[in-house]
Amino acid sequence: MVDSIGAVVRRTFGGAAKSLRVVLGVGVVAAVGGCHVVTDQELAAIRAQGQHHGPDPVKMFNDQMIPYADKNAKPAAQVIGALSQNFDDACKQYGFRQSSAFPCNFWIRVAGKVTRIDTTSRVGRAYVDVTPPGGGEAVHVALETGPVVIGTGVRDGFPGVKYGDFDDQSKFAVFGQEINKLVVAHAQESLKLKIGQSVDVAAVYSSWSEPAGEIRAIPVAWK
Repeated sequence: MVDSIGAVVRRTFGGAAKSLRVVLGVGVVAAVGGCHVVTDQELAAIRAQGQHHGPDPVKMFNDQMIPYADKNAKPAAQVIGALSQNFDDACKQYGFRQSSAFPCNFWIRVAGKVTRIDTTSRVGRAYVDVTPPGGGEAVHVALETGPVVIGTGVRDGFPGVKYGDFDDQSKFAVFGQEINKLVVAHAQESLKLKIGQSVDVAAVYSSWSEPAGEIRAIPVAWK
C-alpha cells in the first residue's frame, strides 16, 4: 500500500513535521490577516483611480464658460479686421489655441441688428450686421442658433478644458457635444430673434486662417 504524504513526512521528519504544520498555519493566518474586504463601491473607486472622465458639462458651462465668454469677448469688427491683416498675429492677440491640432478660437462680441434668419436647415442661423466703432463697412456675422451647432469652438475656446482631462478622444468628443446642446438650449431659452431686433452676444469664432466667406460664430452669453 502506498503511504500517504503525511505518513512519509512523519516517518522522515518525526517531530519536525508538527513544527512545520504550525509554521505553515501561522503563515496562512498572517496572509489572511493582511487582506481587506472591500465593498463593490470601494472596488469601483479603486479601479477608477487614475482615470479622467473630465468636468461636468452643465456646471462648467453655467459657472465658467458663460462668464468667461462675456468677459473676454472683443468687438467682432475689431477682431475680424485684425484677422484680415495677419492671422497669426491676430491669433496671438485675440485668440486661444490649445495646440496646432486645433483651430484658433476668437471670442467676439456681436452687437448689431438681425438682418436675416435662416431656418431652412437644422443649423439655424441669425445674421447680424456689426458696424465698426469708427464707422465703415459693416461686418456680417452668422450666429448658429441650432438646433444643430457645427464645430466645438465653445469647448476648444475655453482654457479651462483640455484634452488631458479625459481618458480618450471619445470622452472628449462627447463632452463637446454636451456643451453644444447646452448652447442651443441657452439660446432658445434666452430669446426669440426677429428681423430688425438688436442683439448683443458673446460668441466664439473658430478659424484656421484669414476669414474667407461667411463668418459663423457660436453664441454663448446673451445680453
